[in-house]
Amino acid sequence: MIELTINDKKLQAGKGMTILNIAKENNINIPHLCWDRRLKPYGGCRLCLVEVEGQRKLLAACSTPAENGMVIHTDTPTLRKARKTVLELLLVHHPLDCPICDKAGECSLQDLAYQYGPSHSRFYGERKHDPEASSPLIERNPNRCILCGRCVRVCWEHQGVGAISLIGRGFKTKVSPAFEETLDCEFCGQCVDACPVGALGTKPYKYRARAWFLESTDTICPYCSVGCTLTLDLREGRILRVRGVDGIGINKGDLCGKGRFGFDFIYSDARLKAPLIKKDGEFQQVSWEEAIYFISERLKEIKEKYGSESIGAIGSARATLEDNYMLQKFMREVIGTDNLDTSARLGFAWALKGMEDTYGIKLNPINLDSPLGKEAVLVVETDITSTHPIFGLKFIEAKQGGSEVIVLDPRKTKLARRASKWLRNRPGTATAFLNGIINLAFKAGVHVKNDITTEGLDALQDSVKDYSPEKVSGITGIPVDAFQAVAGSFINAESRLLTLTLGAAENQKGIETVHAAANLLMLLGEGPEALQIPADYANTYGAWLMNVRPLNGGKDLYEMLYSPGALKALYVMGEDPLVTMPEANLIEETLRGLELLIVQDIRLSEIAGYAHVVLPATSWAEKEGTFINSQGLPQPLPKVVAPAGDSTHDWKIIRNIARAIRHDLGTIELSTLKNEIGQMPTEAGNRKWRFVPSEWELKEAPDEEYPILMVTGNIMQHSGSLSVMSKSLSHVLSDAFVQISPEDAGRFGVDDGEFMKITSKKGSVLIKARISDEIPEGMLFVPLHFAHARVDTLTSVQRDGSALLTPVNITAQKDNGGSPG
Repeated sequence: MIELTINDKKLQAGKGMTILNIAKENNINIPHLCWDRRLKPYGGCRLCLVEVEGQRKLLAACSTPAENGMVIHTDTPTLRKARKTVLELLLVHHPLDCPICDKAGECSLQDLAYQYGPSHSRFYGERKHDPEASSPLIERNPNRCILCGRCVRVCWEHQGVGAISLIGRGFKTKVSPAFEETLDCEFCGQCVDACPVGALGTKPYKYRARAWFLESTDTICPYCSVGCTLTLDLREGRILRVRGVDGIGINKGDLCGKGRFGFDFIYSDARLKAPLIKKDGEFQQVSWEEAIYFISERLKEIKEKYGSESIGAIGSARATLEDNYMLQKFMREVIGTDNLDTSARLGFAWALKGMEDTYGIKLNPINLDSPLGKEAVLVVETDITSTHPIFGLKFIEAKQGGSEVIVLDPRKTKLARRASKWLRNRPGTATAFLNGIINLAFKAGVHVKNDITTEGLDALQDSVKDYSPEKVSGITGIPVDAFQAVAGSFINAESRLLTLTLGAAENQKGIETVHAAANLLMLLGEGPEALQIPADYANTYGAWLMNVRPLNGGKDLYEMLYSPGALKALYVMGEDPLVTMPEANLIEETLRGLELLIVQDIRLSEIAGYAHVVLPATSWAEKEGTFINSQGLPQPLPKVVAPAGDSTHDWKIIRNIARAIRHDLGTIELSTLKNEIGQMPTEAGNRKWRFVPSEWELKEAPDEEYPILMVTGNIMQHSGSLSVMSKSLSHVLSDAFVQISPEDAGRFGVDDGEFMKITSKKGSVLIKARISDEIPEGMLFVPLHFAHARVDTLTSVQRDGSALLTPVNITAQKDNGGSPG
């Protein structure tokens, strides 16, 4: 610790802290324009100059480390004169268009000009750059730019993208993409938040409102399971924009594109606003009373005729704790069945089972800061910067902080490009890779470094003995020396972290990968906190905790959706299996055999087309409730806007159906629900470590008929099928595509942007090709977000939780034969 004085106030601070950081910690104002908490000191704007006694010149507070005994002054006549001159120079080229600039009222330059600025200028100059508005979501006006570089630096240093830079020289310098091309990036909008003036703005908000007319409310993002805090700005009850506020929420103000721009799905024309009942094959709008009566009578008839076990329900990782709790309570207490599940069954449930099998724990919350400070970080076949973008930033930060970040992935992902080492393996071979490291660890004489009882060590050693570097290289395609180097780094590190995802949309990893990862970490003496597996969506974790799953022998998702005839009635709340789950053809067969399908959602989803009755639910912004993120943190949701049309909260709909069946659940208000949830018992494992041998197996290998492997997953611009409703996100990406390597494109005669026919043993689809060197030869990557693509009809489901890649054949369609879109 050091001692110093700022403005006659004696302070203590950590060694190495800058004067500006110390001042901010102690609520001492020092003006600045180029400083950002997330970035390295830049010292470009010269507004943060301070006087230090004993120094002959003014010092930049943002880049000057404080020293013991310093006496600092932040507001003196000399400093005010210097700041006034700096502002005068900044304003020379700045247009006086505050009345039409969206930044007016929250512009740092405007505020400082009022505080320090000159009433007139001794200089004259004018920029004549053309505003750039061709980008889908972000508009640039170089004439307003003060060249502080914050946008450029946040894009590269923090986001790891580098989509924009300072180009040109002297008075012609401006911020632009390379070669002045159209901005084509992640569209996270971090540059817009970083910009202190109106040089960068978002198109959806342009000319919508003045800052002083807006009311701000904080809520939680409805997309991935990180649980970022969003600051919503509203006018007259309508959300106009979303911001990230520095230091607020677990994300500390960082946002991805889905969080920033994807809120407008609640205003989609596809929103359901009234109940619908299918009559003579067509949906007809009905009253709530008629819909509730219809459902209650049909449920009573089916239960009486076939028994309670003929009825099942699917909950939602997008719905709140309260909604999911009410669904499971209704099914167990009113219907009398344990036939319950969510989409977590296809991915996250297997991750939890893998952790219980090995570490003996029921739940393993992640820690967003877990990558920081680790000597070695291994990311296994996971595009974490796309599936969980703000968590992904921590891996970039870890690498910048000195961690060796190793990425194992067939695809050249964003993190692969920024990693210390990237190993391109063949898809679906992660388990063999991990087993190979375990084998080398045994040969190196590594012993378990913990005192927790373990079992299965001998069996593990026997199971991996054949995974020599040569065999691993033959399976994965990774050169022997590269594999050995990475294995050695990970084994010999003082601290480690391994992360992967296991989502419903993924097909190249399974429970065997979780077992292998846990085996490796346990062998090296690492606890469960070293294995970070985030859940899919905003409340996947919460829905699991609410016991929306079979606990006493009920049917799980596989038995309900993939076993035609097993059910007579199905209640689906906020889920669309026909888009996000594999083997959709089999699901359709199941749906056609139902006597009653109730779909409760915010839109007329794909599965709703098979429904007998559709109920309009409120969206995340239209109701109060709770999410639980992947850190296990309960996050309250406030009601922000009025419901769309006659839509109603999920839990209220279920309560009203129960009452119509003449069964009072005793839950009247949200507060009652919260109290009941608070009394639920928590699950605890035995915390007994156990090694579980895990064999690598390629279930379906490519052959002459199907020579290429198709991998499915998520992309950065979308999350499940919900984000496709967003007009803003659809401006960035609205159509399905398949990524194919240049080598395979040449081999199969496929041109970029043309339709290609993908055929598996299950069927065929037409989809546009996107040739990319991000994809290795012998592999296709297809995101599962777009209903019209029907890619899920090509894939198969694995009921044991193991990985199952899909071998396919492809044919170029010079005449697309009728686009599926």
